[in-house]
Amino acid sequence: MQIALNRREKEQLVIRLHQEGKTIREIASAAHLSFGDIGTIIRRADGHDKDGDIEIKDLNNKSPDTKALWLFANGKKPIDVAIELDLSASEVHEMQEEFWALNQLHELA
Repeated sequence: MQIALNRREKEQLVIRLHQEGKTIREIASAAHLSFGDIGTIIRRADGHDKDGDIEIKDLNNKSPDTKALWLFANGKKPIDVAIELDLSASEVHEMQEEFWALNQLHELA
């Protein structure tokens, strides 16, 4: 006899099985979910967005400087960083130079 699980219970099952080292196939069989759904649940549980990047909501307790570095690391343009973090152009420019220095792109800085 099978017991029907609601969505939340399935997500918890996927996370538990993943932490136990089960394969995607094993998890799919146990949870009756697609590989894609399982991947989404695992990435979300690991603090990543749909593209595999760390989600900015996980940075809420971080400084604006840290958030700016994260945005630059994820390919955001300076104007996007300024808008997202409500920073001035000079603040964003300083953070971009720091980002370049941290990535050993000294010739850009």
